[in-house]
Amino acid sequence: MESASDYLWQFCCAPGFALSPLFWLPVAVLVLLFWVTLGRGQGLRQFLNIDGVLTHKSTRTDLWLFLISRVMMVFGIVTYFTFAPAVARFVADISPLPPLFAEGLSPLGLTLAVFVIFDFSQYWSHRIFHRSALWSLHAVHHSAEVLTPLTTYRVHPLAGVISAAFHSLVLGVGMGLIVGSLAPDMGFVEIAGTNAIVVLLNATVVNLHHSQIHISFGPIIERILISPAQHQIHHSRDPRHFNRNYGNVLAVWDWMFGTLYLVREKEELRFGLEGEAFAPLMTQRLWPMLIDPVRRLLS
Repeated sequence: MESASDYLWQFCCAPGFALSPLFWLPVAVLVLLFWVTLGRGQGLRQFLNIDGVLTHKSTRTDLWLFLISRVMMVFGIVTYFTFAPAVARFVADISPLPPLFAEGLSPLGLTLAVFVIFDFSQYWSHRIFHRSALWSLHAVHHSAEVLTPLTTYRVHPLAGVISAAFHSLVLGVGMGLIVGSLAPDMGFVEIAGTNAIVVLLNATVVNLHHSQIHISFGPIIERILISPAQHQIHHSRDPRHFNRNYGNVLAVWDWMFGTLYLVREKEELRFGLEGEAFAPLMTQRLWPMLIDPVRRLLS
């Protein structure tokens, strides 16, 4: 029988989530590396830019929505690791594409292919949430006035369900076409394992996207990978930054589809939402966060 500490570990710190110690060790190493190379004489506390962040009312709301997301995570785990592989195996079995290689695709090759599909689907689902009626739900995420790793989970529960279902369907179909043509003998368990690796890689890479730390990769690399500074631009209140940098890990989708914003220099950014329509969200109270987006979606 599992102990209370086991349940606590699975609830808030299990691998695949932003608070996991397994991910914070490499993130801490990266932060120290960036501080040494990009800090320009700043103290570590100044470089982290965390003064007032942990006690901010926005962070408190992040915590509440994080706790709700841990309850909702069961749906995401079920869809990513059962529904998506099942769809993949079904599509692979009926795929009209003939096998391209007699020896099949290696697990590493399949993982890389699935990663690209997953990241591509994340770009388009993110863009759809911004440019459709679903924005009323996604606005909860953008109502954060300060950015912390918990902001990753600042998601309306309904938005989380829609997003998980969309990604699982796209991922399942994409994996099925790949498996059908490149790895026809791959079974359900192997597909699910590859899916798990991709999810873990994504969780590791984007750990710093929601933070106050300004880390830019420079104009060349930022055409390929989304830097933390680029995602901060995405959260900016400045109209110049609206509808930019939708990418999760890869910036190439933004580059290809005209939504890329390169960080030329450090800009003074303000986060959150403006306007009367978003006033309930900007109270940073949980009840308006849950009720008002649904009311606006149905109105």
